[in-house]
Amino acid sequence: MIDLKRMFYVLAIFNFNFLFSQESNTISKEIITPKDSVNYYVNKLKSISKSIAFAKCKSMRVSYIYLDGSKLKIEEIEALRKKIISEYGNGISFAALANKYTMDNAKDGDLGWFDEGQMEKSFQDEILKHKKGSIFTVDIPANNWFYVVLKTFDDIEKTKITYILNEN
Repeated sequence: MIDLKRMFYVLAIFNFNFLFSQESNTISKEIITPKDSVNYYVNKLKSISKSIAFAKCKSMRVSYIYLDGSKLKIEEIEALRKKIISEYGNGISFAALANKYTMDNAKDGDLGWFDEGQMEKSFQDEILKHKKGSIFTVDIPANNWFYVVLKTFDDIEKTKITYILNEN
């Protein structure tokens, strides 16, 4: 049986949510951390985990303007995108443009930080191709989703640590 006292100690150290499986009597969790913090987690986890796995990933951050293809024709979307990019180039802040043009409820267009695998793959792949400060478009026509995107930060290299706690 899992030692609940030790389990909650571990949870307090790392301040995170977890998944407990009663069938296998294990706790499995992922931590996504900057590369320079990996050794800290490995040293804390190796004595209390029966398995630890690592994978590289990136965190990224963008702001966006969503244009709904079910409400606008593709010609209207293209014209609006050109206008938005031109206005941005003329010094209007992306946040102001997002508040004016986006067709969803995102305030200032800021998507916040997200990790690889959290977004639609084609959206994520386009973001990874660009550098901080780039403004570009992304199309997901199967869903009628069209975007103007501003990459607001450089990608952050991280390591995903997946582990299962020992049973005792």
